[in-house]
Amino acid sequence: MQKFLPFFLLVLFTFSAQAQKDTLRIRNISYASAFEEKYLKALDAGDQNQLALLLAVNPSVTETELGVAKQAMQQLYTALDLSKIQEKPLAKQVKLIFETAHRRFLKKYEEIASFDQVMKTGTYNCVSATALYAVILEHYNIAYEIKQLPTHVYLVADPKGSNIMMESTNPAGGYFVPDPKFKKNYVEYLQKGKLVSEEEVRTKGVEGVFSEHFKADKSISFKQLVALQYYNEGVKKYEEQAYENASKAFQKAYYLYPSNETRYLLTSALAQQMNGINYDKMEQVELLTSFYAMQPGDAYRDEFTNDFKVMTQKHLLDKPDTAFYNKIYTAFLNTARDSVSYKDIAYVYHFHQGRVRALNNQYAPALEFFTKAYSFNPASTELTGMIKSVVYELLNRNRFQGDLGKSVEQYQKRFSFFNNDPTFHNVCLLAFARATQNAFDADNRAEGKKMLASLESLYKQDKGDFTARMMGDLHLIACQSYMRAKSAAGMKEYAKKGLAYDPNNERLRLVTTMPANARF
Repeated sequence: MQKFLPFFLLVLFTFSAQAQKDTLRIRNISYASAFEEKYLKALDAGDQNQLALLLAVNPSVTETELGVAKQAMQQLYTALDLSKIQEKPLAKQVKLIFETAHRRFLKKYEEIASFDQVMKTGTYNCVSATALYAVILEHYNIAYEIKQLPTHVYLVADPKGSNIMMESTNPAGGYFVPDPKFKKNYVEYLQKGKLVSEEEVRTKGVEGVFSEHFKADKSISFKQLVALQYYNEGVKKYEEQAYENASKAFQKAYYLYPSNETRYLLTSALAQQMNGINYDKMEQVELLTSFYAMQPGDAYRDEFTNDFKVMTQKHLLDKPDTAFYNKIYTAFLNTARDSVSYKDIAYVYHFHQGRVRALNNQYAPALEFFTKAYSFNPASTELTGMIKSVVYELLNRNRFQGDLGKSVEQYQKRFSFFNNDPTFHNVCLLAFARATQNAFDADNRAEGKKMLASLESLYKQDKGDFTARMMGDLHLIACQSYMRAKSAAGMKEYAKKGLAYDPNNERLRLVTTMPANARF
C-alpha cells in the first residue's frame, strides 16, 4: 500500500465541492472527551456555543474550564462597556476591542496554540487570536469576515464598509512554506483522485496547479475556523509521530471543514497507523476502511477489492470466524465509494460464503449465496461453474426437497445459461424420473402423474441420455401403484402410455391383456 509523505502547513485548506460531498465519508467520529462530543453534536443540531467549540479541541477541558472562560470574557465585556464602547464610532470600537483583547489575553505567540491556551496562559497563534476577536465582535453585533491565506488567518471587521483588518501576528514569520517536493506530491495526489487532469498539469506545470489550488484571501466561517484548530492539532501530533491522535484530529477537522488537503493528511496518518498490523481486530480493519473511504474518486478501487479478498482468505477460508468476517464485510460495504466497488465486494463475499457451504455439502444455503453473487457479477465463469455444480447436486438427490417443477423453472429463469445446457437437461430428466418413482412407490398418484407429465414434456424436447426402456419402466411402476389401488382402468391406461415409448416391454403388454373387470 502506498504511503503518503506529507510536509506541513499550519493552515492548508482549499474548499471544493468534491470534498464537501465526501464529508459523509467520515464515520464513527472518535471523540476525545464527553465535553467535545456534547458540543460538536450540538453544532450538528444547529446550536453553536462558540466558546465551547473553541475549547473542545483540548480533551482535558470540562464544563469547569468553560465556566472560567465565560467569566473571563464577561470581565472583558464589562471593561469594554465601562469604556462606553457602543457610543464610539465603529472604527474606534474595533480598535478598542483589538487593544483590550490583546492586552488582556494575548501574551505570547507560538505557531501551534489552541484557544484554551489563550484563556489559561495567554499563548496564542493566528487561529486562536482570530477566534477570540470573532467571539468579541459577535457579542457587540459588529459584522466581520474571517480571511484565510494558504499559511495564515486574520479577521476583517466591517467587511462591507471600512474593511478594518485585525491582524494579531506576523504572517510572514514562523510558517513552513511548501517546498518543491511537497508541491509535487500534492499535485500527484490531485491527479490520482482525478481532481486535476494530466493535460492541466502539462499546461500549467506543478507550480501553477499547486498555486491555483491554494487560493488566498478566502472567506471562511466560524465553524471552519474551529476546524483549523483541529487541523493544527493534527499537524502537531503527526510531527510527534502520534499518528492515532493525528488521525482523530484530522478527522474532525475534515468533518467540520472538508478539503482535499486535510483529506490528504488524514489518509497519510491512517496509512502510518496501518504499518505492521495484521487486521485481527475490528479497529484495525476500520483503519483500513477509513483510509479507503477518504480517497478521491475511484483511486485505490483495485486495492480496495484485493484487500477484502485477502481478509476473506484469512478470516473466512483459512480460519473461519463468520461473525468477525461479517463485520469486516459490513465495514467494507459501507466504505465502497461507487457502484463498481460495491458490486466487487458484494460478489466476493457472497461467492465465498456460498463456496464454503458447498464444500460442506450445504447445497441449498450455498445456492442462496451464489444467487446473490450472480446478481453482482453474472459474467463470472467461476461462479457459473459453482452454480451448476450445486444445482446438479440438488437435483441428483434421491428425494428433492420442495417443488421440483417450480424449482427447475426458477433455475432456468435465474440462470439463463441452463437453458442451453445439455447436462442440466439430463439431470432434470433423471430428477423427474426419481420423483415419479418415489411418488408412485408411495402411492401418491396425483404427484406421480404430475412428475411423469413434466418428465414426458422434457423427453419430447430432447431425449438426452434417457432411454425408451426407462420411460417404459416408470409407466410400469405407475401400473403397480394402480394395482395396489385395485384400479384395473388405471393400470391399463399407464400400460398403454408406456408401450408408446417402449413397445417391446413385455410386462406392460401383459398389463394390457388383463380383463377390464379384473379383481384383485
